[in-house]
Amino acid sequence: MMKKTVLLLVLFLGTLALGMAQSKENDFLEQPYIEVTGTAMMEVVPDEIYVKIILREKDQRGKTELEQQEKKLFQTLQKVGIDVKKDLAVRNMAGNRYKLKSGAMKLRKEYVLLLHDVNALDRVFAGLEQMGGVEAEVERVDHSQIEKLRREVKEDAIKVAEKATGLAAAIGQSIKEAIYIREEHWGGMAAQYMSNVALDAGRGSADAGVDFEKIKLQGTVLVRFKLWYK
Repeated sequence: MMKKTVLLLVLFLGTLALGMAQSKENDFLEQPYIEVTGTAMMEVVPDEIYVKIILREKDQRGKTELEQQEKKLFQTLQKVGIDVKKDLAVRNMAGNRYKLKSGAMKLRKEYVLLLHDVNALDRVFAGLEQMGGVEAEVERVDHSQIEKLRREVKEDAIKVAEKATGLAAAIGQSIKEAIYIREEHWGGMAAQYMSNVALDAGRGSADAGVDFEKIKLQGTVLVRFKLWYK
């Protein structure tokens, strides 16, 4: 009996809460408002360039050959001003071995290098080209302050929405507080803006014309302002 009482009480409270919510929603729809959308855009130069570098064992001489290549890679990067301890990391250790159809095992090691400008990228690719026997490509670009920049774009979009002031004035009214804000659209992911730069171990040459598009950020916000008579 006690369980039934509690259940009925919960159902009663749930119904009451639903009724109050519907009442508030109706009140919201009945009050006069103006609805506008604001869109803002921003373009920024990427300051994070991620380069994938791959070393492969060629003559099946074992780990020693790969260690020699790695040592040469470190020397090459340091020579062009790269802090290998800070900006170079080994990736996918579990995938460092793969098996050929003949059954022979060869070694492979993959790294990811973080650079901060195109000039550094030019120096790295020039050094790797001179080194030879290495594969490298730009995987993606990004910006270190991307979340902060996104917030700024959304804030700018809301400011653009304040154009509602002029629209309200045209009908002899003014806007007061915003009573509803919704993010309508967000676009311009940093990962979409990548360079086609690659260094092939076989050719030993890099594609010319290293250049990145700017990262484009765009946001649209819908805002409803309460209308007041002047």
